[in-house]
Amino acid sequence: MLCVMVASACIARLTYAQSCSLYSTDFGSFAGPPDFVQGELRVLWCVSSATIATSGFCPTGNAFKLDSSNDKPVVLIGTGTSGCTAIKVSFTYSQFAASSTLIKYGTTSATTASCTASAPNTLGVLSTTGGVCTTVNVTIPLSGATGIYFKFEHGANSNAVFIDDFTVERVGCCTTGSHPCCEEGSAGCADSTVASCVCAQDPFCCATQWDAQCVAEVALFSCGSCGGGGSGCLATLAVNFGTVYSGSSLCSGFPAVFERCEGAAPFLTSSLGCASSSDMAMRFSQGFPYSAAITRCVSLSSASAPALTFDYSKQSGTLGPRVDVSLDATTWTTAWTAPFTFEGACQSITLDLASLKGEASVWFRFASGSSLSNLATFDDIELIELINTPHECCVVGAPSCTDTVVSACTCAIDSYCCVTAWDEVCTALATIYCDAACQGLPVCGSPTAGNCIAAHATPACADATCCLSVCAIDVYCCDNEWDAACAAQASALCFAPGDINSDGNIDSIDLAIVLNQWGDSKGSADIDGNGIVDGGDLTVVLSNWTG
Repeated sequence: MLCVMVASACIARLTYAQSCSLYSTDFGSFAGPPDFVQGELRVLWCVSSATIATSGFCPTGNAFKLDSSNDKPVVLIGTGTSGCTAIKVSFTYSQFAASSTLIKYGTTSATTASCTASAPNTLGVLSTTGGVCTTVNVTIPLSGATGIYFKFEHGANSNAVFIDDFTVERVGCCTTGSHPCCEEGSAGCADSTVASCVCAQDPFCCATQWDAQCVAEVALFSCGSCGGGGSGCLATLAVNFGTVYSGSSLCSGFPAVFERCEGAAPFLTSSLGCASSSDMAMRFSQGFPYSAAITRCVSLSSASAPALTFDYSKQSGTLGPRVDVSLDATTWTTAWTAPFTFEGACQSITLDLASLKGEASVWFRFASGSSLSNLATFDDIELIELINTPHECCVVGAPSCTDTVVSACTCAIDSYCCVTAWDEVCTALATIYCDAACQGLPVCGSPTAGNCIAAHATPACADATCCLSVCAIDVYCCDNEWDAACAAQASALCFAPGDINSDGNIDSIDLAIVLNQWGDSKGSADIDGNGIVDGGDLTVVLSNWTG
C-alpha cells in the first residue's frame, strides 16, 4: 500500500474523521470515465491520450490503459466549501512490466479539469509487475484547499499499465446521522433512539461508520425493525435507474426502492449489455458477502397474477446474477438465477410470482451470485400483472398461446403453461416437442441452435428429432455443447450414411468434403465417428454412392 508523501514524510498513519462515498467508475464506457458534478462537489477528468481497453490483468471488464510517456491523465476532485479535511482515493492496477508510472497530486481551488494542472507532490510509483492485480489506497490532506488534482504520470517507456475501479471518498465533511437507520452511511442514523440503542452495544456504529453490520444490529439488538410489513410496504415496484450517473452506492441513490445493500454495494454503470451513456443500469461490486441490493417490502395482497420483469446481462461462463425472495427480510429463497452460458446483449426476463400471490410483505434481493466480477447488470425492474392477452408461442406471458396446436401440445407436457403462465420453460418445451421453432434458444429445434452435423460451442441443434435422438445417447450434447462427437453421432443416427451435406444424395459433393477434411479430428465428414476423417469415411461414401 502506498502512503502519502509530503515533504518526505509518510503521513499514511494519520487518522481522519468519518468518510463517505463521492464517486466511483469501472471504466465501463469506451467514451471514457464519466464526470460527476453535484453542487460544489465534482470529479472531472482530463484523460490526456490514455484510452479504455477491453481488459487488463484484473478480471473486471474494461480498464483505463496508459502505455506512453504522453499519457498523463488528471482528475480534479473538488469538495467546495463543505469543510472536508481530506480526500481518499482508491483504485486497482496491473502491469506485466514496469511502466514507471507515478501517482501525484496538488491542492487547488479550481473547478475545471486541466491536463497541465500542477501536481507537485509524488505519492508513489506503481511498482508491482507480473500482471498481479494490486489495490492502492491513499488519503490526501486538503490543508484548507477546496480540492485536489490527482495525476497518473506514465514513465518514459511503452509498457502498459491498467487502472480500474477508481473510487473517491470525502473525509471530515459528511453529515452525521442523516440517513435512515436501515441504510448504510455515516456514523449514527436519523432515529436517535435506534442509534443510541445500537451504539450502546456497538460503539463503532456511532463513532466511525453505520455499515451493514450496524443495519443488521437494529433488529439483532431489538432496537427496531428494518423489515416493515403490512400496510407499510410498497404497493408497486418500478425502477429504471435513470439517465444521470452518480458515484454513490445504489441504496443511497434510490432509497425509496431499496431498503439496504449487502457486501460492497452495487453501483450505477453506463456500459455493458443493459446500459449506455444515456441509460444507467445496476452493476455489482466484487467480494463476499455477495454484492446485493434489497428492496423495501412490497405488498402482493391485491395482486391476482403478479410477475417481476427485468433486463439483465452478464459475462458468459460466470456464476450469477440471481434474484432471491423473502417473506421476513432474513430468510431467502432463490427465485431465479442466470444460466452459466449467456447468449449476449441484454436479455428480458419475466419471473412468475404466482406462488407469492396474496402475500402482504415480500422482499426482493438482487445479488451478484459471485465473489468475482461477472460484469452483471440489471435494469428496468418492474412488478406487473400478467394480463391474459393473446401472445405468440415464442413470447412469455399469460397462460396458453395463440397457436392452439402448439399450445395444446405444450400444456400436455406441462399444464403450468396453460394454468399459471407461459414462461421461458414453456417456450423451450414448445420448441423441442411441438414445432414452435422459437429462435435464440439453445434447445433442440430452435432454428438458431446450429447444424446437427456440424460442431458448435452451444448446446443442441436445429433438427429437433435428430437432436433428441443424439441427446438420448449423450446428454452432454444438450447440456454443454454440440461438439464433434455430437455431430458425428447425428450423422450416423439421422441421415443416410455418407450424405454429409444432407441433400438427399451421396455424390461428388460429399466426396469433396471428405477429401477437404482429410485428417481433421473435428470434421463433419467423420462419418464412422472414430475421431478423424480418413479412409473409413471415404469407404462409407463410395459404398453408398447414389451419383
